[in-house]
Amino acid sequence: MADARIEKLLYRIIRGRMSYKTRDGLFLYIYEPDSATIEESYQIYDEAYEESYREGSYVESEIMPILIEYGYWSPLDDREIEKIKKDVEETKYQAFKNFYNKKELNRLKRKAISLEKKWSKTISKKSSLKHLTCEGSAELARTQWIISQTVKTRDGKLYDWSSLTIPKVVNYYAKNAISLENTREIARCDEWKGMWTLFKTGGCDLFGKPAIEITAPQARLVAYSRMYDNVLEHPEHPNEKIIEDDIALDGWFVAQKRKAKRERKEREVEALTSNDKIKNSGEMFVMANTAEEAGEIFDINDPVARGTIIQRQNRIKETEGENLKHTAMPDVKLDIQMQRQQAVADRFKGGR
Repeated sequence: MADARIEKLLYRIIRGRMSYKTRDGLFLYIYEPDSATIEESYQIYDEAYEESYREGSYVESEIMPILIEYGYWSPLDDREIEKIKKDVEETKYQAFKNFYNKKELNRLKRKAISLEKKWSKTISKKSSLKHLTCEGSAELARTQWIISQTVKTRDGKLYDWSSLTIPKVVNYYAKNAISLENTREIARCDEWKGMWTLFKTGGCDLFGKPAIEITAPQARLVAYSRMYDNVLEHPEHPNEKIIEDDIALDGWFVAQKRKAKRERKEREVEALTSNDKIKNSGEMFVMANTAEEAGEIFDINDPVARGTIIQRQNRIKETEGENLKHTAMPDVKLDIQMQRQQAVADRFKGGR
């Protein structure tokens, strides 16, 4: 049974509206826009964009040089964003791998949350001047117009805005938006899963409207429900506890993605090694275009081969690559030594 908080959000999604009550007792509903309203809102966007452009506002592509000039942004920040994304992915992967080590799991979950906040803060920094652009002004005008067309009284009449301002309601709506974490929790709750199961078996109409008319929160809930269905249908699906843990489940997705990449690369290498000229070679070199691709190729090697690669890398670092011959590599030296010993043994056998 869903708790009251989740059940309230579920029925808010089903009904397609959010309640809004003022201190003086005014009660309103903020409805999710239908397709006709969304279509018309882009006309408002275009008009606002053109007006801002005529007034001399920046377009979005002109903002970045300004951010760079005044030190608000740099190319290093773009690299930082990519690094944070990779760190989040790796942290979630480790959370999945360490799911039954509760102390380590909790540490990794805290780290993942911290990294995601850092990523969000960095992205916000990049868009800090968007409100000064034609795009920013147009999107604000569009949002405010949608609110003006979707706020209604209890009897279903459009509100006349006699005692409230549109920006105040826009801010309230944005502040109380249903998060993706909450949507995932709703998709897992028994109350919704019963409805979802009936819908899949043809026992009910999900939201009582054509698919083209479902709201954005409804579409997200359906998407996550299908995601959980796909997870449970997977032959290597995780257990229920992992499925109920967003960070650990995201880590399972990372593990599956990496496994698929590795298997694809293995098939590519296998296709190469089927060539008669190289299939019996002791070593085969595969070129990588990026560091990430190099990592994927490295993972294809068996443990012994990976150990050999690491030994060679360490040897190169020790000598800084100066006049380092192939025969000076630790594994090659060992092979040569073993070949000599075998040759001596063969001569000894022949002498007998």
